[in-house]
Amino acid sequence: MEKIADYMYALDESAIVAITDQIGIITYVNDNFCKISKYSRKELIGQDHRLINSGYHPKSFIRNLWTNIAKGKVWKGEIKNRAKDGAYYWVDTTIVPFLNKEGKPYQYVAIRFDITDRKKGEADLNRSLKEISDYKYALDVSAIVAITDQKGIIRHVNENFCKISKYSAQELIGKDHRIINSGYHSKAYIRDLWTTIANGRVWKGELKNKAKDGTYYWVDTTIVPFLKADGKPYQYVAIRSDITERKKGEAHIKKINHQAIEHGKVLESKNRQLVDFCNIVSHNLRGPLINISMLIDFMDNSESEEEKNEIQSKMKPVVNHLMEVFNELVESIQVKQDTGITADKQYLDHCLEKTVVGFETQIKNYQANIRADFSKAPWVFFPQKYLESIFANLISNALKYKSPKRDPEIFIESTPVSGATLLSFVDNGMGIDLDLHRQHLFKIRKTFHKHPDAKGFGLFMIKTQVEAMGGEIWVESQPDKGSTFFVKILNAEV
Repeated sequence: MEKIADYMYALDESAIVAITDQIGIITYVNDNFCKISKYSRKELIGQDHRLINSGYHPKSFIRNLWTNIAKGKVWKGEIKNRAKDGAYYWVDTTIVPFLNKEGKPYQYVAIRFDITDRKKGEADLNRSLKEISDYKYALDVSAIVAITDQKGIIRHVNENFCKISKYSAQELIGKDHRIINSGYHSKAYIRDLWTTIANGRVWKGELKNKAKDGTYYWVDTTIVPFLKADGKPYQYVAIRSDITERKKGEAHIKKINHQAIEHGKVLESKNRQLVDFCNIVSHNLRGPLINISMLIDFMDNSESEEEKNEIQSKMKPVVNHLMEVFNELVESIQVKQDTGITADKQYLDHCLEKTVVGFETQIKNYQANIRADFSKAPWVFFPQKYLESIFANLISNALKYKSPKRDPEIFIESTPVSGATLLSFVDNGMGIDLDLHRQHLFKIRKTFHKHPDAKGFGLFMIKTQVEAMGGEIWVESQPDKGSTFFVKILNAEV
């Protein structure tokens, strides 16, 4: 009996105990029962357990409990009850039937342990797991997800990853991301990515990848390192969103902007040409037209036929000069507008031989020496008539403006430069004072020496032809020492 009393004492101290009769009326509760239910012993004795029923469990649950213990079986389970103040609590419950001689229960001893904190923890955990599950579902539905180990080996991909890469999960698992590497990004870009995440930092950026069928796609990417206790990554979670259409749009806008800029440059060039042409017309045609107008006025005011004939004779050279200027302007416009002119492979030595034939008499009379070195760049891709015009005009000028102190020396050389061929025409003639004439050097009808054959059209035409093909022309010169004209011809086949 003493041992039984000891057991009851231990049970009362450690557990929540209640005893009911065979129909469930409470006949005994210990202090722990009163404490957790917040009812007094007086309020509990004579009542059944409906007094603390929380309404949480379904009727089938309670029915199963009573069915078991009524058959003399022990029942174990977890029950949610409600205290007097309305608070809920959970108890891990064991109900033991005490049987009479006929094997029928005459009372039930319920031994309970408070598991409210544990159940709260489980609820919190379940809630957190539910939230995580919801986040994962939302992420899987909306994003492209991959998980790799610390070495970059793919351990998990979601359906969106497979869909955009056109690889199956089996083809991706166990591989690294080189399987979708497009080769677009520099090694430095990829190195920066790996350095960032290997140091435990989040990396964000845009990546261009290649799908299984060879098509390219862009993804806005965030790679999050998961760290061990020592701060070293043990896996990486890459979350991506498809931005292919956005990148296409950006490329399209960039192309449109580039076209607009190029179109603007063309318009600017056309406007500049128009202004130049207007200035040329204004400057070069005004004088002859004024002369003609004045001569017509003199003729109208003249009374004698002899005087009219004299005026008419003076008008003819003015008209001829006007026609000459007009034809030069028309020729320059044709060069600017002749965008379809054919550029072919032209050998420079052939062009020089053909040009020199036209100057044989002058070369002989002036004892001129013409030399050339085309070994470094023997040919150019250029329209034949333009190249012959450049050679003819520059050789003609070198002979025309030779120094009276020495025999003419002309040296022509070709040199390859970045994306182009540079022709240089060196002479030892009279030279040009560039401080005075640099701004007007290549303008029409501008001359810099008093020579009866000077018209000021050759350099203007050369510049027009060279620039029409995307090239450049410039000069270095000193008075009484000579000049060097440089002509830069692009290598591209136009």
